[in-house]
Amino acid sequence: MAISDERAPDHFTERMEPESAHPRIFWEHVERYRFARQFVRDKRVLDIACGEGYGASGLARAGASSLIGVDVSPETCEHARTKYGIDARPGDAQAIPLPDRSVDVVVSFETIEHVPAPETFVDECTRVLAEDGTLVISTPNRPVYTGDSSSNPFHVREFDEDEFRELLGRKFREVTLYTQFPRTAAWWHPRSLAAEHSQWLKVKGFWRLSTLLCPALRPQLDAGARNAVENLIQQNDRLPSSLFNPYVVRPIRHDSGERPYIFVAVARGVRV
Repeated sequence: MAISDERAPDHFTERMEPESAHPRIFWEHVERYRFARQFVRDKRVLDIACGEGYGASGLARAGASSLIGVDVSPETCEHARTKYGIDARPGDAQAIPLPDRSVDVVVSFETIEHVPAPETFVDECTRVLAEDGTLVISTPNRPVYTGDSSSNPFHVREFDEDEFRELLGRKFREVTLYTQFPRTAAWWHPRSLAAEHSQWLKVKGFWRLSTLLCPALRPQLDAGARNAVENLIQQNDRLPSSLFNPYVVRPIRHDSGERPYIFVAVARGVRV
């Protein structure tokens, strides 16, 4: 069984509900929030498009000094407040309901491709950020995710690497790119161990070994994991599991030959 077999059912699922999400969707989101933990301790944090609140709650547990979630759906915000006790507010990503320079970190996962005016969204992120603030943001890599034209009905605009870097570079002094879920990678590079179409899958026993070592690859997700998503966000990825885990966020490495489905960017220092 290849990773691609596990990808199809929720290819166009746009909200992650821990209780029902396909394992691939579940682990993609968990790993992004695990990655964001390192930026939030003792910081004022905003989670844009916070959804049902598990990620925002996980960042609060990771040591944020304050945490605000914003989502376009009032009902979803009410759910987040009730279930997780977070400060979740209805709002538009293109008109964030916060004052200027009011947060230190903005987290925005799989949001920018949904908004009609991505430039306005980035402007709003920089408006609410402190001048030395940080934006942690992810988006699909268009050439790998959907090709030249998006077939995802929920996406307004997708980006390739240069477009994503250039958009963020207009407003931030430093932009560092990371990748998630490689579709392919050079067979000789360690990242090929986690690639969806890895050459190693042709080796007898490789898939069985990788699923044994990496729980994120298993086709079933038990209720215990689904009910403990906030705790999972607090855990660190460890060897050897992380070698086989396609959802771990890693620094971009062009020498690996990888073609990732997702880019994650860390943008620092607001241009004023």
